Amino acid sequence: MIEKRLERMGVMTDRGKATAYGIVSLSLLLILWICATSLFQWIEPRVLPSPAQVIKQFAWILTEPFSGLRLPGHILSSLERWGWGVLTAGFIGIPVGVFFAWNPWFKTFVNPVFELIHFIPPFAYIPLAVLWFGASTATQAMVVFVAAFPSIVINSQLGVAQVEKIYIDAARVFGAGQLRTLWRVVLPAAAPSIYTGLRIAISNGWMALVGAELVVGKVGLGFMIAQGQENASVATIFVGIITIGCLGVLIDTLVQRSERFVLPWRKVAS
Repeated sequence: MIEKRLERMGVMTDRGKATAYGIVSLSLLLILWICATSLFQWIEPRVLPSPAQVIKQFAWILTEPFSGLRLPGHILSSLERWGWGVLTAGFIGIPVGVFFAWNPWFKTFVNPVFELIHFIPPFAYIPLAVLWFGASTATQAMVVFVAAFPSIVINSQLGVAQVEKIYIDAARVFGAGQLRTLWRVVLPAAAPSIYTGLRIAISNGWMALVGAELVVGKVGLGFMIAQGQENASVATIFVGIITIGCLGVLIDTLVQRSERFVLPWRKVAS
């Protein structure tokens, strides 16, 4: 009992140290930014705006329409496209990865197509997606799908392949068929690896979405950055970049924290 309490105290201490170090590093970056722009003006505003300018622009886009939408509207538009792409990638990618490892003949048949898709950059599909869907939500969702799909397939396949054979043999000894063994034994054991693949896919899809919006977006955070370039508004570009980064960190943190609830049988490091 005492050992468990000490272990918890140690975990909390490590977490507190990580938080403190993060706050210090971000504070130092902010101080350097203020010194370089506002105090000593080492860098011109057209190259790097001051934090005050970025905050002012952030407040303006938050309250006034920018290209038809306020900042929350652009955020929701980006999240919608990203969500559709990642959900579709997970819906298709998990079964494909599982059956790659579970049925060798299926991998032999499908793997050449997967390898071809895997090594084509997501942005190479943008012209094709525009021809198919126009400059629509489906175009950006397709780019997200292509970016997210490989990591889900690979990690799902790896998770199933690493399940110890003794568990599968034990299930069959007790009379479980192929599907029941897969559902009750293999998938729970492979779930941590599958979840890791989803986490990577979420990150890859988010980055690919912003790139797609830069090229063909009419709304969204990537479109905001592109408009900031056209209007020579560096502050707008920084608002978009900072928002993208903060949302990415928030999404990844929520996914990481949710693992302990989605996979309660696995001990997740804090």
